[in-house]
Amino acid sequence: MNGEHDAAKLQDILDGFIKKFVLCPACENPETALSVRKNQIHSKCKACGHAFIIDNRHRLSTYILKNPPKIEVDFSKDNKQNGNGHVKEEDLGVETNGDRNSSNDDEDDDWAPEEDEAPNMKLAAGIGKLVIDKDLDKSIEERLDMLHRFFVEAKEKGTIGDGKALADEAERLELKQKAPLLLADVLFDEDIAKDGVAQIKHYRRVLLRFTLNDKKAQRYMLGGIEQLITKHETILLPRAAHIIKALYDNDICEEEAILAWGDKPSSKYVSKTQSKKIVQKCEPVLTWLREAEEEDDDEEESDDEIDFDDRKAKTSVYAEKAKVEAKAADIKVKTDDGVEIDIDDI
Repeated sequence: MNGEHDAAKLQDILDGFIKKFVLCPACENPETALSVRKNQIHSKCKACGHAFIIDNRHRLSTYILKNPPKIEVDFSKDNKQNGNGHVKEEDLGVETNGDRNSSNDDEDDDWAPEEDEAPNMKLAAGIGKLVIDKDLDKSIEERLDMLHRFFVEAKEKGTIGDGKALADEAERLELKQKAPLLLADVLFDEDIAKDGVAQIKHYRRVLLRFTLNDKKAQRYMLGGIEQLITKHETILLPRAAHIIKALYDNDICEEEAILAWGDKPSSKYVSKTQSKKIVQKCEPVLTWLREAEEEDDDEEESDDEIDFDDRKAKTSVYAEKAKVEAKAADIKVKTDDGVEIDIDDI
């Protein structure tokens, strides 16, 4: 692969290779074995038995067909070895121009690791969960729809409280930060502000799976609340401040994220006019958070001033001591004859 590529581009290329040449399209396990027969690359899954042919139009397919690997083997395998310790060309399962009319399809000429390389097979199987899922080929809108349906079905089945399952699915679709936007729609309704915002308290642990220590996820959560308030504006707009305060009290959204949201209304989730209207209703709680932040800053400054005053006092003491010592050093003693004597010379 030539050229200069950033990390994202390299990741995309690697993901494409894994999908086309490593994963089984039937069971999605990375346990395929490749073999070359009749100028085609055959792949067979050792996990489920599915067999298929690799697309020859891919540049890597062309390279594999033109440049079959030389596989090192143990010297004890005399029947497989030629003079330089490599497998003979016919033993690779790659036909030369003179072999095209012969039939060797039944030979087990593949590139799968031998049994003594079983640990490597286990290692390959272990990357299964790290491999890009086929759903990631879909657009972000399609994946958001999939995740939303997953959340809705979980609520209908009564498993919406399983935060780990929800987070795992969001991570699989690479939507964990955006998931709170969907959860706000699925978990909450027009009764969110009732009974001391009981809905927020009830789903606190689920939401913390997504928003804990993640400012972007918290911003999506606030965006979801904006959409919820807009959807039930008559009921929820007057209670907007109570809802935002509950998100703060339950650690779902941190002070920094809420203040940033209040300082810059956005049209990303609702209209900018609507966003400003919601922020205006939340001004009491925003003011309270700002004042609390200022008090904390004042306390820190006060502590710094006390430390400075202590240092200043100590410095003054040292300065006075230095003056006394300097004055003492200048004192001269006179003899009876009136001759001055420097004390340091005595």
